[in-house]
Parts: sequence; structure tokens; C-alpha cells
Amino acid sequence: MDRKSVLTDYIKKEILRNDRAKISDDQDLLSDGILDSLGILQLVAYISETFGIEIPDQDVVYENFHSITALDTYLSQ
Repeated sequence: MDRKSVLTDYIKKEILRNDRAKISDDQDLLSDGILDSLGILQLVAYISETFGIEIPDQDVVYENFHSITALDTYLSQ
């Protein structure tokens, strides 16, 4: 399973608590209310545990978290 799918599944199951929710890779997770500040913190912790990638506070910005694609691009750096 690729990283985008893993992130999407996590958001559906743990943040939205709805396995059947529809989330596209380019959907604006923040503007659409899918992620809020608590959801971002949960996601940062999950990324650290799952992928072993630590995200510094200064990188928790809209540009990196507004979509699955943006987050995957950030994590690829």
C-alpha cells in the first residue's frame, strides 16, 4: 500500500471515523473541515509512529497539510 493510501485510510478511520468517507488526494482537508488542529496533531503523531518521520512544528503549515498530495510531497522531501 502506498503512503497516500495509508494516510487516507488513517484519516477515514481515526479522524472521520467513517471507513466509507470519500476523500480525494487533492481535496482541501482543512477548508473542507476534515482536519482541524486536533486532527493535525493526531496525524503528525501517526506519521511519526508509522513512517518514522518527525515533523518539526515550523513545518505544520497549510501548504504541507492541505491535501493528501501535499502531505505526501512534503514527506517525500
